[in-house]
Amino acid sequence: MRFLQTATATATLTLLLCGAPVQPAWSQDHERSIADLAQDARTLLTEGQAEEAIKIYRQALDRAPEEPDLWVELGEAYRSAMRLPDAIAAFRRTIELRADHELAQLALAESFRQLANFEQAQQLLEAAAQAHPESAAPPFALGRIFTELQLYDDAAEALLTASRLDPNNIAVRVFLASTYRARNELDAAIRELDRVIAQERDHALAYHLRGSIYADRNEPAKALSDAERVVTLEPDNILGRSLLAKILIREGQCEAGAAHLEKILVVEPNHTEALSLLARAYYCAGRADEAARVRARFAELAEEDQTRRENRVQTDHLVREAAGHAAAGQPNRALEVLQRALEQDPTNDAAYAHLSRILYAAERYEVAREAAAKALELNPYRSDALYVLGLTLAKLGDFDGAREALVQTTLISPLDAQALFALSQIYLELDDRQRAVEALEAAVVLEPEEENYSRALASARDSGGP
Repeated sequence: MRFLQTATATATLTLLLCGAPVQPAWSQDHERSIADLAQDARTLLTEGQAEEAIKIYRQALDRAPEEPDLWVELGEAYRSAMRLPDAIAAFRRTIELRADHELAQLALAESFRQLANFEQAQQLLEAAAQAHPESAAPPFALGRIFTELQLYDDAAEALLTASRLDPNNIAVRVFLASTYRARNELDAAIRELDRVIAQERDHALAYHLRGSIYADRNEPAKALSDAERVVTLEPDNILGRSLLAKILIREGQCEAGAAHLEKILVVEPNHTEALSLLARAYYCAGRADEAARVRARFAELAEEDQTRRENRVQTDHLVREAAGHAAAGQPNRALEVLQRALEQDPTNDAAYAHLSRILYAAERYEVAREAAAKALELNPYRSDALYVLGLTLAKLGDFDGAREALVQTTLISPLDAQALFALSQIYLELDDRQRAVEALEAAVVLEPEEENYSRALASARDSGGP
């Protein structure tokens, strides 16, 4: 198992590790051609041809539109292509067809995690845990989310639940060990990692984590042994090689440490930690001129990084200031501040998103559309920019485009009642009353106190309504 693959396991891998089936068992009454199409699509997906796989899955679904396993596989293909709203729609369709489809529930939650919508992901996983109390996959995925949010007590609780349900699950134990380490429960972390290594002798991530703990506890012999094992297992593992170099330098083996750092810098010439360590290693080894050269390069990169961070902080502050001016009814002042923000950082998607909203409110629809499109070019999953794009396209008479943008908005942010209401109005413009009613019903569930939504729903349900 590759180190980085383990560290960034997807929801599908989670299920694999937890023993859940991932290949659908096609029923006898399905045409063989559908199974062939699905297999062709899987092959394309494993070869990295996600868009081609999507086309094949679509062909299969034309023949079997109510096959939930096909929908979930299509969703995974969309996720591979980083088309997350489309993936969410496919996973939701799976769950509509089979409410207890665990793989779809987990993949849907993982899609929201990728969008940093942790609240929605957590809700979905908690529901999946209730629906599948004997499965380790939902609490494992919850533990991963809590770890990412640095909620280590919650993470430990979820991962312990997963471990009890599946005691032999290596991935669960690795994440549990990482959580123990974050809580400074180092003995408990080492116990978990010892179990992992006893079960899988070549688990690079386990050796790396254990070696790091030994290094922190100043047990150099054990740390060195584990770090060397990581590099032997995965010579291209930069984190493992960096750990080994750090231990060697600490133990006075500076030439050996420098050799490892030089290999890292061949692959990543601007790796700042490696440059910093290499300067120390050269100085320790008596290579003062080389140490000075490397230290100068490190200082240059560190200054550039500091400048970028400061610019981002300042730009984010300007964007917040502009939002405050807009909320206070000072759009011209807000526009002025956003202009300064974009001059300082032309890649700030939040600035463009706020700009699009202000321009829309000023009825400057064409430039509002351009600003929203620019925000989405920088960050295709900004639901606020998608929302404004939908509104502006509607004002410009492009109702099909508006529908697409607002559907994407509600897929990414399913708790956005305002977007659901806007979408319902587009459906009414397109004479799709059924979908308008569905959108309004969802909006009313989210915000039952909003009278505009209730009135619009009552009107839409009336065949003589708008």
